[in-house]
Amino acid sequence: MTSWKKTIATPFKKAATFFNQPQQTPHSRHANAKAREEHERRTVKELQGDVMACGYEDVLVMWSILDKSNSSNNLSS
Repeated sequence: MTSWKKTIATPFKKAATFFNQPQQTPHSRHANAKAREEHERRTVKELQGDVMACGYEDVLVMWSILDKSNSSNNLSS
């Protein structure tokens, strides 16, 4: 029984960690911007792979909601 809980919980924990990062100060935003963006792209790609590997439709729906939310936040920033 623990295995299915872990299968569902792990992608959500990773997503919560990624999408709930604290906002940075304006000065630190400009430092190493390319490296940070590349790291974020790799992290999202890895997280997306974990989520897509999960066979539960609920997890995939939650990912799409989080992904759309993050995309709209990036457009408004």
